[in-house]
Amino acid sequence: MFAVEEGRVEVLPEHRSAEAFRLYRDLKQRRAVVGMLTFPNAILLRGPRTMVVDPGLSLQNQPLLGALAARGLSPADVDLVALTHAHPDHAAACAELDRQVALHELEIGSGHWPAVAGVLDRRRLVRLRGERGELAPGVRWLRTPGHTEGSVCYLVDTDGGLAALVGDTVGPLREPFDAMTPPDGTAWGRRLLAAWHEIRSEKPDLIVAGHLPPFAP
Repeated sequence: MFAVEEGRVEVLPEHRSAEAFRLYRDLKQRRAVVGMLTFPNAILLRGPRTMVVDPGLSLQNQPLLGALAARGLSPADVDLVALTHAHPDHAAACAELDRQVALHELEIGSGHWPAVAGVLDRRRLVRLRGERGELAPGVRWLRTPGHTEGSVCYLVDTDGGLAALVGDTVGPLREPFDAMTPPDGTAWGRRLLAAWHEIRSEKPDLIVAGHLPPFAP
């Protein structure tokens, strides 16, 4: 996080996204010019297909490659990249993964698409259509609009139960999701609440949001 005021730059480091967002929210009330950069969770799925979900910011390219190498994998071992949505903080690290990229077709050509088009237009895109489907054995998806029109949740069968990879449909804080109380009563808030109900109806054992530690609902 940073604030700029009268030629001075104040930087407040905080590596945990939820705590950083709380500090950022407080800082916004005291400063006119503020900003925040937060790293999302990148998820490796190993099973019938090896998949990376939301590889992250372009700054995460090398950490992502290092994390794969630590598990004995190279980019060539990844069968598919899957995006919960196409914001650049979730999709830009695709630059180091020259693989197929799955995402909902409503993300393509959206208002935020130009920020990632330079990377994703060079990939073979697997376009998810409709409201739900199967991406791979043991990996289902469902559309959960709210954060973006084409946001999706991946439902993954694991040895520990069902994991829901929900991207930014939940967050940046988990308390509104726990209380099932969206930030406001606008149409956007109502759609977000509907998406939360959809996620809960699947009865996941674990939720992995874009910028939060995994938690049990």
